[in-house]
Amino acid sequence: MQPEVIQAIGTLREKGILPDPPASHLLRIARGDLVSVRLEIRTLLYAGVLLLTTGIGLFVKEHGERIGPGVVAAALGLAAAACFLHVVRHAAPFTWEKSPDPAAAFDYVLLLGLLLVAADLAWIEVRLSVLGENWPWHLLAVALVCLAAAFRWDSAVALGLSLSTFAAWRGVSVNVLKGALGPGRPEETRWNAVVCGLAFVALGMALVRAGKKAHFEEVWINFGLLLLLGGLLSGVFGDRSLWGIWLAALAAVSAVVIWRAYRAGKTLYFAEGVVAAYLGSLRLLFEAFRNVHSGSAFALVVAGSAAGVLALIVGAHRRMKAS
Repeated sequence: MQPEVIQAIGTLREKGILPDPPASHLLRIARGDLVSVRLEIRTLLYAGVLLLTTGIGLFVKEHGERIGPGVVAAALGLAAAACFLHVVRHAAPFTWEKSPDPAAAFDYVLLLGLLLVAADLAWIEVRLSVLGENWPWHLLAVALVCLAAAFRWDSAVALGLSLSTFAAWRGVSVNVLKGALGPGRPEETRWNAVVCGLAFVALGMALVRAGKKAHFEEVWINFGLLLLLGGLLSGVFGDRSLWGIWLAALAAVSAVVIWRAYRAGKTLYFAEGVVAAYLGSLRLLFEAFRNVHSGSAFALVVAGSAAGVLALIVGAHRRMKAS
């Protein structure tokens, strides 16, 4: 119940400023008679897509040999084609602006189709070894298909899948040796994360400035910051000899993120920068307590500082909302 809003809507309707049909609809919202369940529906649809694709994967694993590789590949391809046919029929015309909100299931039918394409490519590669030792290139192909789908059908869900798959391609390409997982190359993986993160942030900002799918900004920049800050943190905790340089780089990047996020009123970016800076500072704390034989004191300092960081984020969020 929002009495002030109810009174304002009534006044606008009495003066003829607000026509009756929208006024009655807004009154139902202000009184609490009309509640949106869009988030709950989208969450259930997302969970349903994941459960369905998991079930398909388990079924193929158990019965693929008996059914036949060709039949399985064809069935997955036809199912993906059916999803894309539904998407094409119900999609709005292409625009560089934000498209009108489609039906709640639209994004998730598209997501199901993309996941089926990925599963089909993976199945064909497992059975036929088309690319052999270069099989990680399949991940790049899936990432590009998802990127094209995201721009054509204005889907943030497809864009998120594209960026995560692209990052996975880089990680797998670095660490996979001759078709099998090797001992790992943390240094190369770290640099790939940093470069991918910078590229995602730069692309997101460039698209916003160009006015091309500017509403995708949060997807690009959030993925980019997670990779960039995560890569720097990996250097802080994973590089025994140069961790100080990585910490300095992390501090500089975090400071820029925090400053720009606060000025722009972006709470999530601000929180990511603060948390990354705090986690990096724990390395300094660990070094300070290295020769202190009191684990309880170290834990107390960490707990107290974590509470302080949380209070900082909450306080900054309130100030950003108020300004």
